[in-house]
Amino acid sequence: DVPTTLIPTGSVTHDFLAEQIRKCTEKLQAEDYDGAITNARSMLEATLVSLERQLVDDPPDYDGNLPKLYRRVQKELNLTPGQQGLADSLRQILSGLTSVTNGLAALRNTMSDSHVVTYRPARRHAQLAVNASRTLARFLFETHEYQLSRRKEAERTEQTR
Repeated sequence: DVPTTLIPTGSVTHDFLAEQIRKCTEKLQAEDYDGAITNARSMLEATLVSLERQLVDDPPDYDGNLPKLYRRVQKELNLTPGQQGLADSLRQILSGLTSVTNGLAALRNTMSDSHVVTYRPARRHAQLAVNASRTLARFLFETHEYQLSRRKEAERTEQTR
């Protein structure tokens, strides 16, 4: 579960993401690779929980199932690989993001400091987790911002008619 102190009370911001990335980077520099993996997953969890709170009137409580949470947010942002009219290349990338989420969830369970470590991660493993989480969190955040701006623009256009 995501500590409630990690989840912004309002919404995820550029500053929030930058702060979480800074924390991940500090852990990497300190050679705390399992801690970096934990922070990477927590950053993604916090982003997903915050987005779901903004997108859904009464979101379900987060039960710690990261892939399930991702699928809900993915659907709300219209990022499901099976949607109509989507180019095959984008479909592949969106499918890959689902795989990344599943991998981050599994990686945290085996290589992070939030559970008994069954495999000691190397720097490259932690770096991969941090970069994947950062890329996905920013993509989701920026997709939501883009959709909000399009919605506002459509409302302004409608008001001027």
